Amino acid sequence: MRKCQWLMISLMLVLLAGCGYQAQAKIQAVASFSIIADLVAQVGGDKVEVKSIIPFGGDPHHWEATSREAISIAKADILFYNGLGLETWIEKLVDSAGTSSLRKVVLSQGLIPLPGVSHDHHDHQGGDPHFWHDVDHVKHYVKIISRELTELDPGNQEYYERRAQAYLEELTKLDNWLVEQISMIPVENRKFISYHASFNYLAHRYGLEVIGHIVTNPDSEPSARDLGVLASVLNKHNRKVIFIEPQAANQLRLAEVLASEVGGKVYTLYSDSLSSEAPTYLDMMYHNGKTLLEALK
Repeated sequence: MRKCQWLMISLMLVLLAGCGYQAQAKIQAVASFSIIADLVAQVGGDKVEVKSIIPFGGDPHHWEATSREAISIAKADILFYNGLGLETWIEKLVDSAGTSSLRKVVLSQGLIPLPGVSHDHHDHQGGDPHFWHDVDHVKHYVKIISRELTELDPGNQEYYERRAQAYLEELTKLDNWLVEQISMIPVENRKFISYHASFNYLAHRYGLEVIGHIVTNPDSEPSARDLGVLASVLNKHNRKVIFIEPQAANQLRLAEVLASEVGGKVYTLYSDSLSSEAPTYLDMMYHNGKTLLEALK
């Protein structure tokens, strides 16, 4: 079934190529998921049209590409993605698009990752790819985006650099604010359980500690024994806080089961996707900072 799907995508792209290329006034950019798309939009402004392969609420770990995404890539000048094994589907999608002129940019290149979580079917062997929860790493992404857009469109170099610098200043404000928020949480309270291993950079940068995960593999549910172990961990540390992520539909039930075991409470942190409630990276991180303070203080 899947082979047939990719064959149909390839045939559609052959037909598309035969229609000829029409020059675009704007750079046509594609991003692997919504957080990266927002960063590209912040730098590119009205000189760049950016599309996210994965819509709001989608999970970049597990995405089933369609002919629509392949066609978007075939029309694009440049593709931005995170890398380090996050988007395991991206290379196959690019191959199906059949374009040799596409510029591919891995935004995590040059960063030193934290160790990844090792488990079946979801093993980030090269390290933890969730860099964007450390604002300093997002500054690295923004600088790469500015450089790559400038190389594609050198006539607008000053425009991209000006927008990148303005956004970097906003990121510095966010970073300072997060440090201030976390400083108001007693050190002994800065421990929590999350749905899966997506907040290690947040914890590392801002002095928090992730003491467990509801799942190590988002494709499977924890057993009753697994939840019992997590309840013991929470009780051992005298913590009652559990964080979930809105893109995983089944996790609220699991988190509520765990919370009922320890008399705890469930809160939502955004991790791998933007949403209508947090439509930009800045919105997402400000929400997370406020929620952390409310939950842990």
